[in-house]
Amino acid sequence: MTSNEENELYMVKQAQSLRKSDPCAAKAWIITAKTLFPNAFNVQYEAYILERDGKNYEEAAKCFSAIATNFPNQNTELWQEINSLTNALRNENENTPEQEFYIKMYKHLTPEVQHNIFMHTINHSGDNLEQCVYIYILMFNKFPKSAITQAPRLLEMLAEGMKTDPDLYQRILVEEVLPMIQNKPPELSPVLACRLYTSSLEYYLRQIMEESDNADAWKNIFKVLMICGQMMGWEPFLPFSKHVNQNVYWEKLVDILSGSPAGSSQVLFYATTLFIYSLHGYIRNCKLRIEDAEVSHVLVEGFMEWTPPEADGSEVPSMEPPKFSLTTPISPELSKAFLHAAQCWQLLNTDQFQRDFSQLMLALPLAPWISRFLFDLAIYFGHRDEANKLMSDMTTQSSLVQSLQILSLNLMQGSMTVSNILVFLRFTSNFSFYIPQLQGFQCILKILSELPATQGQLLDNMSLKGHRHMVFLPLTRSALVQYCVGAIVSRLGRKVYEPNCPDRLLSDLLVLQQLNLLNDVLLTQQIFNVIKQRKSFNLRTLSTYIIAIDLIEELSHIWNTQLEDNFELTSSPTSASSGAPPTPTSGAAGAQTRRIGTRGADKGARDEFKAITRQQIARCNENVITLLATFITQEHLMLAQHIFGITQPVETIVIK
Repeated sequence: MTSNEENELYMVKQAQSLRKSDPCAAKAWIITAKTLFPNAFNVQYEAYILERDGKNYEEAAKCFSAIATNFPNQNTELWQEINSLTNALRNENENTPEQEFYIKMYKHLTPEVQHNIFMHTINHSGDNLEQCVYIYILMFNKFPKSAITQAPRLLEMLAEGMKTDPDLYQRILVEEVLPMIQNKPPELSPVLACRLYTSSLEYYLRQIMEESDNADAWKNIFKVLMICGQMMGWEPFLPFSKHVNQNVYWEKLVDILSGSPAGSSQVLFYATTLFIYSLHGYIRNCKLRIEDAEVSHVLVEGFMEWTPPEADGSEVPSMEPPKFSLTTPISPELSKAFLHAAQCWQLLNTDQFQRDFSQLMLALPLAPWISRFLFDLAIYFGHRDEANKLMSDMTTQSSLVQSLQILSLNLMQGSMTVSNILVFLRFTSNFSFYIPQLQGFQCILKILSELPATQGQLLDNMSLKGHRHMVFLPLTRSALVQYCVGAIVSRLGRKVYEPNCPDRLLSDLLVLQQLNLLNDVLLTQQIFNVIKQRKSFNLRTLSTYIIAIDLIEELSHIWNTQLEDNFELTSSPTSASSGAPPTPTSGAAGAQTRRIGTRGADKGARDEFKAITRQQIARCNENVITLLATFITQEHLMLAQHIFGITQPVETIVIK
């Protein structure tokens, strides 16, 4: 050690020993040392410490500037002070005495020194990626113009950090960095810009899935899309507005597509964003509050009104895509969102985009939405085999929803198919029956056994003429029973036009028609026309299940106007007219019947018929939904016989 170094060290130690007991004497020693040794780090640093301890912000800033300018790459003491300074600037709101000093001292530093401090800190952060990122953000806040040149490096760091901690660096990207550079985004390589957009999209999608109010999230997604588009020089897309019709976005996408090369990244990301936006609107609107309960809607096959074929030949099936019936207030929004998502999906699965789009879908948390959408898409296009395969891949769906979807698939192909599963039906405590059950009809029974508590309302436009159509069915008691009734009537209705149609089928159809009298007048009229053509009619369901005044009045009219034709009406005995549902076997042969004729009938028989009609009219305000659910459940064997022509089951003793 030279004599100068010894003298320098001696003066610094003297100042240090007097720093707390006699600051003035300590300062005198340092002034002398600075005069003799102006380029010594220890002297300059001790001078800074004296000003720091004395809370002399301006003088401390001068000393700190001298150190940072003259000794940028020396001594751990300097870097400790720089770290303390930058930490205080990052946490200005905490406002401890120590942080307050650094914040006030920073204000006395020249802008050049301030900027150099940030750059030196970044360059010496080493492997501390998180610290480096936060210093960049701090520098951009203090020196916004520095983002023009430094933002690309920061964005590369964020992309690197997402490999190890995606949650942290995605949050930093979308909440802190992108807002700072949105007014003048830097130019980036397409690969990096697309990667940053995908990460931002993933971040906001997690928010959307967790929160109910997500308009801000979509506004931010479209904003990030615009920023990344500017980075790559893309033609701007439209800003987000929940009031803008999705057709406007689609038309803009088509316009951009027409002027872009095949496989354009611009079209890929614009179309993907629009697809997810439409898909989210579809999934979100599939749930609606009804009677203070959240009710899901399920896409199912609608019913086509069947009419007898014309004499000149059968009608040619329409090849047009199916329509959507406006069954509920939410149906228009659901159908629009679904169709827009379908349009985007078809575009993105063309050869030019399919590979990149598939990779994007794997990177985003959309699996539950996609599986639901693809199943509904297969239903929409009538791809039954594909829908069956997709159903097996779907998760967390209730048995009620699954039964409804299977029923819809059976209706799609125009029949209810035989299942190779033997269904166990217990009728008594001692005996059981085994019958090869029919899949679609078995689903009806399962649905009726799992009806939800929410009553809901009956739906309009469940049946349309001459064109395949889809229905968004709410999972309410009324809608589910209405759909099950419609499924049965759609299979039985055409049998009314066949010769020798059984009385029992006609009477069971009259029971089911109580739910649809106004919307299916032709079928009801045909049933009554067939009845009028006969000399007698077996109406065993009258005293138990027929409560619609219009039907009762029409039956009374037929009976009263057929005086000259000796018309006979066969009905259940009065003992069964209490309103309680009959046992499952009562419809087969167990109940004694009574013939009530229009000619020569005894007064007691006439009085009996009048008593039955008055009794049923008195029940007209009963819940028809509950009544029909009970009817189908109790009479399912006879209804299955009507539909499939199966015979009554053979009784089998079960050996236990």
